[in-house]
Amino acid sequence: MPLKQITKEVGEVLGVNSVILSVTTFTNLELFLKIILLLVTIVYTVDKWWYHKKKR
Repeated sequence: MPLKQITKEVGEVLGVNSVILSVTTFTNLELFLKIILLLVTIVYTVDKWWYHKKKR
């Protein structure tokens, strides 16, 4: 096999692997961010509720 063809095939494999890895990473990152957002929202709601309860 010529070196040019091997380089092309390796480049294609590297490109496909990079796309798959980025999609997988973003999916995991999105799940992590959703969990963090849910926790922050719960803490914020409890804090507001507690503040209004103490104010009365």
